[in-house]
Amino acid sequence: MLAQHFVSWCAVAGSAERASGVALLAEAVTQNRFLPAETREAEAALLFALDDPSPRVRATMARIVAGSDRVARQLVLGLAKDTDEIATRVVERSPMLNSGDLVELAQSGSAAIRLAIASRELLLPDVMAALVASGDRDALLELARNDDAPISPDLLRRIGDMFRADGEVRHALLLRTDLPADLRHSLLSALGETLCELSLVQGVLGSERAAQLSQELVEQATAALIDLLEKTDVAAFAEHLRTTQQLTTAVLVRAVCCGRVDLFAAALARLSHLPEARVRSLIVDASEPSFTALVRAAGVPFAVVPLMLSAVRAWKDVSRGDEIDPVDLASTVMDRVVIAFRKQESGRDDLEAVRDLLHRLASETQRFTARKRAERYLAA
Repeated sequence: MLAQHFVSWCAVAGSAERASGVALLAEAVTQNRFLPAETREAEAALLFALDDPSPRVRATMARIVAGSDRVARQLVLGLAKDTDEIATRVVERSPMLNSGDLVELAQSGSAAIRLAIASRELLLPDVMAALVASGDRDALLELARNDDAPISPDLLRRIGDMFRADGEVRHALLLRTDLPADLRHSLLSALGETLCELSLVQGVLGSERAAQLSQELVEQATAALIDLLEKTDVAAFAEHLRTTQQLTTAVLVRAVCCGRVDLFAAALARLSHLPEARVRSLIVDASEPSFTALVRAAGVPFAVVPLMLSAVRAWKDVSRGDEIDPVDLASTVMDRVVIAFRKQESGRDDLEAVRDLLHRLASETQRFTARKRAERYLAA
């Protein structure tokens, strides 16, 4: 009877009155004020209101039911296919919309609907994949900014590939803590290129110095990521550096001297085309003939091989149980590597580039150790 009376009343009531009536019914349903039979009647009345000619009535209903899980699913689906102003209210929040509904809306809905989907909490993978497949720039920017969305590494890479040159999307991705290291490196490289292509930078520095600065920024990004690299990102990061032709001797030296033997092994495996398990075994063994053959097979200059071997052996010695304060671990290894290198270089001019790199690494390591020790003092 309630639904019948509501329909009759709507025929004579004005839009403001109908909006007030719908609000009373929707609040009663969402707050569970009715008995089961009355709830069914009220929901029937609300379903009738989906066809109300006044957007004000439908918007009022959408506002009230948007966050509720006590309303009829058909009601939410009807509102989700209304005009954008009304539909986005429920698409952003309604727990009654399942992943299938959201995928369909992402595929067939408007840009505003996709933007609303991208802002939802805890999106499922198939929904995020549908958003990425749409290529909608604004929706993907919102998705990248959505810290509650657990975006898979593959989807993040697809977004990064599509919008590598887009400053806003790039910035949003770089702020994410779950960004794969290879994508972070690619985006930081793009950022360096963009900065150095600015007319102001070109005018002040000149094109040659700007190009050099761009390369230095890429090297600094690589160095920072090597220090912070998660184990799960090692293989992908090594492959990224190889495919972008940035897996240089300097990167290998930095990796092994900084104790990132996992990255060192992954890189050598890709450069030498040997199984990674075999490469790891040769590195752990640290026998001069086999180690030299491995590194040479990876295309590393012969002059650098003793430095790399010294670094591997230094880390092995430390890992065997030397009583070294963890704060001093990296600097202790670097001191040993520097001493071994000085014995090797003996004034050789062909090692100048390696010497400069090693000095930079030693300086960085000393500053890192000093910062860690200062943090310990402050904590104490």
